[in-house]
Amino acid sequence: MANFLLMGSVEKVKAAAERDAGAKAAVPLVAEFNKSLKKSRDEIERRFVYYSRLATIGTLAQMLVHEVRNKTTVVASVLDSVAQSEVASQFSEKLRERLDRAKHAVTGLDALAQTFLPLASRSFGRGRRSSILEDRIAGALALKEVELRHSGIEVRFRRKADTKLAVDPGELDAVILNLIDNAIYWLGRIDKAKRVLEINIAPVRGADRIRVAIHDSGPGIPEEDAEKVFWPGVTRKPGGIGMGLTIASEIVDAYDGKMRLALEGELGGASFEFDLPLSTK
Repeated sequence: MANFLLMGSVEKVKAAAERDAGAKAAVPLVAEFNKSLKKSRDEIERRFVYYSRLATIGTLAQMLVHEVRNKTTVVASVLDSVAQSEVASQFSEKLRERLDRAKHAVTGLDALAQTFLPLASRSFGRGRRSSILEDRIAGALALKEVELRHSGIEVRFRRKADTKLAVDPGELDAVILNLIDNAIYWLGRIDKAKRVLEINIAPVRGADRIRVAIHDSGPGIPEEDAEKVFWPGVTRKPGGIGMGLTIASEIVDAYDGKMRLALEGELGGASFEFDLPLSTK
C-alpha cells in the first residue's frame, strides 16, 4: 500500500515537470508527496510493531508447546503404568474415576498445546505433514456444533471424497477454525432465519492443489476494508486483536498458497477461499 501512495505522488510531480510547470505549481505537489510519505512511514511502523509482536508470540508459543508436551508425555506415561499395574484391579471405583479424570486432563492439555502450534515459529517441528481435508473440516464443524446450533446456522457441507493434503493437521485446523469462527460471529449479526454457512472443495485446474471456499450469508465486508482484513491488528470485532486472518493467511502462504476475499460473496456475505497442496505420497 505504501508503494502505491508514493508512486501516485511521484507520477504527479513527473507530469508537472513534463508540462514545464513552474515552481509555484510544484509546491502543492511536493506537499502532497510529503503527506503521502508520512502516511506510508506511519503505516510501515504500525505493521512493523505488529509483526514484531507476532514474532514474540511465536517464540512464546514454541516454548509453551514444547514445555506442555514434555510434561504431558511424562504424566501420561505414569498414568498408563499405574493403570496397567498389578494393583490396578484393587482400585476402588472412586480412585478409578479420578484416574480417568486425570487422563482426560492430560489429553485436554495436549489438545490445548496443539492450538498454539500454528503460532510457533516456522523452525518449530510441525509433526505430521499430511491431513485428510474432509476430516479436518468435519472435526472443526463438530467442535463448533453447539455454537452453530445455538445460533441457528444452516451448515452446507457435503463430503464427496477423502482429499489428502501435504499440510500439517494442526495448521490446517487453525485456518479452517478461524474462518468458521469469523462466520459464526458475523452471522450472529443478521436475522436468524437467514444464517447460512457453506463450505466447498474443488481442484485447482492445472495444479496438484485443492481450493477450499467458505461462504456465509452475513453482513459481508465493506469494500474499503477488503485490502486490510489480512493486516495484523485490523479487526471490526469488539475486543478482537486482529491476528486471526493474518496467521491463517501466513499459514496458507507457507504452503505456496493464497488466501483471498471475494467482495461479492457467494451467499451475499463474506467469501474466503484458499488453496493448498495435495499430498503425492
